[in-house]
Formats: sequence, structure tokens, C-alpha cells
Amino acid sequence: MSDAAPRPKIGRFELIQRLGGGLQGKVYLGWDPMLQRKVAIKVITNLASYGVGSQEVVAEARISAKIAHPNVIPLYEATLFKNTPVLVFEFVEGTTLKQAIKDHGPYNENEALSIMVRIAVGLKAAHEQGIVHLDLSPNNIMIEKESGRPRIMDFGLARLTAATGVDDTQSGLVGTPRYMSPEHLTEHDLTAATDVFSLGLIFFELLTGQPAMNQDQMKKVLAAVSKAQIDWSRLQTFAVSPEVTALMRDMLYVDPDTRMQSAVELVQSLDAILEMRKQRDPGDLALKFILRRLDRRPEFPAFSHSIVEVNRLTDSTNTANYDKLANAILRDYSLTNRLMKVANSAYFDRGTGGVKTVSQAVARLGLNMIRMMCNGLLLFDHLGGRNPKLEEAMVSSFISGLLSRHLAQRNFRQIAEEAFICGLFHRLGRNLLSYYLEDEYQDIDEMVAQGTTIQKAELAVLSTTSAAIGVAIARKWKFPDTIISAMDPLPGGVIERPDDKDGQLRVFANFGNELCTLAQRGDLVDDPIMELDRFHHRYRSVYPGKGPHLVKLLEAAFGKFAELAPALGVDVTENGCCVRLSAFVANGLKQLESMEDGAADD
Repeated sequence: MSDAAPRPKIGRFELIQRLGGGLQGKVYLGWDPMLQRKVAIKVITNLASYGVGSQEVVAEARISAKIAHPNVIPLYEATLFKNTPVLVFEFVEGTTLKQAIKDHGPYNENEALSIMVRIAVGLKAAHEQGIVHLDLSPNNIMIEKESGRPRIMDFGLARLTAATGVDDTQSGLVGTPRYMSPEHLTEHDLTAATDVFSLGLIFFELLTGQPAMNQDQMKKVLAAVSKAQIDWSRLQTFAVSPEVTALMRDMLYVDPDTRMQSAVELVQSLDAILEMRKQRDPGDLALKFILRRLDRRPEFPAFSHSIVEVNRLTDSTNTANYDKLANAILRDYSLTNRLMKVANSAYFDRGTGGVKTVSQAVARLGLNMIRMMCNGLLLFDHLGGRNPKLEEAMVSSFISGLLSRHLAQRNFRQIAEEAFICGLFHRLGRNLLSYYLEDEYQDIDEMVAQGTTIQKAELAVLSTTSAAIGVAIARKWKFPDTIISAMDPLPGGVIERPDDKDGQLRVFANFGNELCTLAQRGDLVDDPIMELDRFHHRYRSVYPGKGPHLVKLLEAAFGKFAELAPALGVDVTENGCCVRLSAFVANGLKQLESMEDGAADD
């Protein structure tokens, strides 16, 4: 490594050639004569970009020396040379990921997953030690020339880089704006979830060949970053699978608390996807993948625990007394408040003077009714009221339950209350999907609007169905098998009258939900009787009444819900489901009146 003319030095390191540079300083290929190896030397010449002194830069950089992983380029040394910070890294011969994407174009899904897994495990090694990068971009990932191994570089200074903020009025930007997270531009803390967001943008670019934030002006880029505006349709163009799209959605939530929290979780999810690739039937694993996503939401496990506890104490094999159940309910203030309001509502209190304690409510209504009410109220309280669409969905489920209950009373009165809860939870998976996986829910709705069946749309977006999600959650919540089996949608065509109880409950639940959905279709308001006659043809084996009777049934169910609505905090004059259903019923009653007048004239 000797030359005729001596090379310039920084300390003991010889400078061979300049490799590049940026706002913060310059990077050189160097030679370490002591250890006889090439090194990459970063000289920080613009301390103003960090807003701290030389000693602070060196001290911060030395933190990254703790990271030892094959997919991370290690820091060999951090020192001062004439009061200028100098960082010495392993030299990696290769190209940046940015250049690799430019040369290669979009990577197929398996190639992109292979690269992403190796980057993620390197980042995981840092996150497990409490070290975050905060400036991840394709320019900070090297691809080794010989092995093709991706390696993360420039750990150690990014916390200082991020702390200085963004100023798009200057000629340069601190950090890499196209790969920043929303919290870079706000007062939110920068955490491991920040790295996850940046890595999600890199994953997107691997699959599409273009940055996710591909706006042509910096102000537009920063605006898109602040709102996490991602054009997800670009993934469909490249036929990216539902599970990979779902993973990126979890990585790219604008809210860092909702987002995947660290590379530790990311590696687990990537491993699950790779395992799916090995399965002949990936549906079961896709379902587990979605359940893992739900469990990651902070409020979901606590919500689930409340439902499990109520179902455990009301199980037919449980010998728990009413006091234990009352105490379990009392631990949830919101549930207690709602339960007492409902128990004393016009729907349940028929001049009995009402109840004053939870124990009285349990004793008066019985375990089955309490199970029904608590499960429904917990779900309504958790999902309803967050936004109008969710409240509409929950109201629709309640009214569907009332319709199912009425049908059961006509056929088998002894299972009427079970029919209510079966109808209420029939679309549990779809309701949870609309709340927790809103983006996927919207994608499914768009496909359905274009003529795809719901089941095909769900399989295309989720690799499983909302019914399967509902069943899996119901099992986790310790629901009885009768409720779980009632979640299964019925096939098309005329329904045969079932002989067994589970079959009857399944038919009642489907009946209630299908009828309630039909009554909310605005295109049917002008001629409801004809459409109800068609509906009756499908269910004629279990419901003798035709269109006119179904109008009366809808009117009765809506009236029952109106009695419950104040206790649930629902204004029936403003709730979209109630407004649409009320219009449908009103027009149906007008049609009936007109038909009766015509018959009288004849």
C-alpha cells in the first residue's frame, strides 16, 4: 500500500481518495496502517448542521459501536482531529441500495423480502440495545459487491441529525426528507417506531422502483410525509400480496402509537410472511398474521380481557355466583354505566320500578341475558361512537340481532335471546376489520362496488375472510359454539329449514343481517315491497310472511332499537343506519297503505 508520494493523513489513517460527501461533511476511502485494512472515514466539517459541539458528536457516535451484526457496518473509531470529529467505519465495497434500485428497477416480492429481512434483523440488533438510527434511507444501506448482503451504515449521528429539524428554506435539508417519519415534522418523540416508518418507505421503493414520497417539490414531499400519504394502488400494479401490503400499512401509520413499534416486531411479522410462503394453504397463517396485528393494538388486549371474563363467569359450566359476575362488571366503569342504563330502559323495564345495582340487574335478567347484554355493550362501547361509519355498523348489528330474535320467537321461543346475540355478532369480523384495519376495509368496499363479491374481495385483500377473523376472535373470547357457528354466512339461493339448534341460529343470524342490510340500500327505497318479496323467497321455509309482513317486522325492530338507543347514546334522527332504515320502512308502509286502498276500491 506504499506510494512514491506520501498520502495525506488524519491521525494514523491515510487518505486514498474521496468517496463523496454531503451537508455534514466528507467521506474518504482510507487506509489503517496499524491493522492493515481499508476503512471509510467520515469527517464532520459542518458542526452547525448538528447544533452541538465536537465532543458531543464523538460521544453520540460512540454509542453505535455497541452494535455488532453482519448487516450493520460497524464503527471502528470515533475521535477528534484538530477539534474536528472523525468517524472511522468498516469499508464496504459495493453500492448503495438507492443505486441498486436505480440499476435493477423494481424487485419482485421474494427478492424484496429477502433484502428487507436482512435489513430488519440488523436494525433489530440496534433496537434491542435501545439504539435507533432515525435517518434510514436507501442511501444509508450498502449492498456488498460480492455477496449482495445489505448493510446499514451511519448509525450514531442520526439522533443529532434528527434533533436539528427540517428547514426547507435552506439549500440543504438535515436528514433525508423523502424517508422521514411524520414525527420528524412534529413535536412527537423520535423512537424505534420512527425507524420502522422509514424502513416501510424503503420497502415500498424496493417493490415499486420509485420513492413512496415521489412529489416534485420539497414542500409537497414534507406535506405528504406529515400525513403519511401513500398511493397504495401502486402496489396493486406490481401484484404485491395482501400480507406484504398489510405489513407495510402497519409500518406506515401516521400515528407512531398505532404503528409497529420496533424492528423486533417487524422481524416477527416478516418471519410469519416467509412461513406463509411455505404453506400449501396459506389461509390459516394469513389469519394468524391478522390476529397478531390486532393483538398489537394497545387497547385490543384489554378490551378482549373484559369480554373473556364476562363469558367465563356466565359459561353454563361455571359455578360462579352473581356477586362475582357483578364485581367483574363493576371493574369496568363504562360497562357498568351502560348496563344500568339499558337495564332501566323502556326495552327492559316494563313498569317494574327498575334496578338500582348491578347485582339486582344480574339477578333479575339472568346469566344468559347478562351475557348477551355485556358482550353487546362492550363491543358497542369499544367500536361505536368513534366515528359515524363505525356507529352505523354497530347500530346495524344491534338491529340485525333484534330481527334475528323476532324470527326465533316465531319458531323457537326458547332460543330467542341466543338468536339475538348470534345476529349481533354475526358480522363481528367485518366490524373489527372496519375499526382496526380501515385501509383494507376500504379496499374491499371499493372492489365490491366494482362488482366483486365480498368473499372474493376479502380473499384478494386479506388472504382470508372477515367471517374467519370473526370466528377466530370469538373463540379467543370464549364465545359458545352456537354463536361461533352462526357467524358462518349462508350460501346463495333458497334456504332449507334446519333441524338442529345450531343450524337454526345460523339461519336466524343470517336472516337478520341480510334483511337489515337490504333495508339500508338507498336504491330500493322507492319500491321496498317488491324487493322484500324477493327476500322472502329465499327464507320462505323459516318465515311465512311476505313483503308486507317484513315491512312490519322492520318497523317493530326499529321501534325496539329506538327504546334502547338513548341508553346506547345513539340519536336515531342522526345515525345513518337509522335514517336509511326509517326511510325504507316509511316508504314500505306507504306502499302497503296504497295497496290496501286499492283493494278496498276493488
